[in-house]
Amino acid sequence: MPKDLRQYLAQLEQRMPEEIVHIEREVDPRFELPAVLRKLQDENRYPAAVFHKVKGSAFPVVSNLFASRKRLALAFGVEPDNLLQGYMQLEDRLRKPRLVRHAPVHDVVHEGRKVDLTRLPVVTHCEKDAAPYFTSAVGVFKDPDTGIYDVGIFRMQLKGKNKVGVLYGAYSKAARVIRKNEQRNKPTQMAVYIGHHPASILCSQTKVPVDVDEFAVMGGLLDEPVELVEAKTVDVRVPARAEFVLEGEIPPHVREPEGPFGEYPWYYGLEYSSHVMHVKAITHRHDAIYHDIFSAHPDHNMCGKIQRESVIFKRVRMAVPGVQAVTLPLSGTCRHVGYVSIKKEFDGQGKTAAMAALVAEPMMKLAVIVDDDVDVEKETEVWWAVATRAQADRAIFTVPEAYVSELDPSAYSIRSRNERGYLGTKWAIDATKPINMPFEERADVPRDLWTGIDLKDYIPGLGE
Repeated sequence: MPKDLRQYLAQLEQRMPEEIVHIEREVDPRFELPAVLRKLQDENRYPAAVFHKVKGSAFPVVSNLFASRKRLALAFGVEPDNLLQGYMQLEDRLRKPRLVRHAPVHDVVHEGRKVDLTRLPVVTHCEKDAAPYFTSAVGVFKDPDTGIYDVGIFRMQLKGKNKVGVLYGAYSKAARVIRKNEQRNKPTQMAVYIGHHPASILCSQTKVPVDVDEFAVMGGLLDEPVELVEAKTVDVRVPARAEFVLEGEIPPHVREPEGPFGEYPWYYGLEYSSHVMHVKAITHRHDAIYHDIFSAHPDHNMCGKIQRESVIFKRVRMAVPGVQAVTLPLSGTCRHVGYVSIKKEFDGQGKTAAMAALVAEPMMKLAVIVDDDVDVEKETEVWWAVATRAQADRAIFTVPEAYVSELDPSAYSIRSRNERGYLGTKWAIDATKPINMPFEERADVPRDLWTGIDLKDYIPGLGE
């Protein structure tokens, strides 16, 4: 069976029933639906959630798909303990898409005056959000010169029955495509799909070169060619097994106010002058499921985690072959802080690894480099290494006025530190031990003894 959202949800129910909950009570998409997820978060619980009855819409909503390392591993068909390495193997295994003539996403087609975005259960998440936002909508663009496809998630504000405001980061490939079309005074044709297999959605966060077709990357992540179909009203191909597709155009040189909106740092992204998209058609499956991502929440943070870790690992490995592991912890929004462990061969390699990591991920502000005996997935170990192996005057360096993100609430302008912008001061901590110099030995129980213990042999009933 080809992979799509339903196939994944069925697999989740079968293999990890504890990772999904069903809410049969009717919920309001304005605040109440995300309030349920926020309450679960407060109790440190992050199951995928299916809301079967959503006020004002005929469509159910699934949310919180990504806020679990186990579910990310299931999406990519790898073991949780091998998530990054397994993901990188899939990402590098490009598989060309397969074009089909008929598609489930074309079961129902609304064009022209029949287009009504307000029929969809678009969620309002945070108290001061300017409007409901499409948060899982994956934009599909085609480079006008090369025909190469790009996909990406961009925040989309509902502005009416057939119009949305869309914010594209200046660094994004989508913004590059729009700039090319604007220079020719042409609109940008765009399609947006909502609801698909998580590997398809997560492909939108990959960081591959501009000459790589991201539908081929998607095929690698799905471990099968993605089925594409021609859109109905625009010259763009879209995933045939998506739940919804919105088709439209972005007019050149048009900007409108958009925002504020609760963003991935768990602060409000400010109001911006953003592009608009005029929607020409909505297509969907007969029994479509709407997918929502809670933006100011681990659901959003985790959906970009593994893809960024992949880029960092590959770039650091070019500079330091002995790189062992990389993680972007949730405490740093899976964007702004990174931990890297290396098998150090000579002094200075810690700082080399830090510089490579900071360059690899523009949003990263702090890189912490540790030795290979430190488990970077355990923050207590990382900061223990900082506390016992680093001296600030030798271990820390800073890079002022580097690009970070305009959504970072502490980012500043080139004109003034008191003016919001997209610059920040990157910094790094080299918490590795010196080479060929005396250093205290780490105290521990013999590793082969304690790692091989099954605690249930000693403490009956543990974990039941």
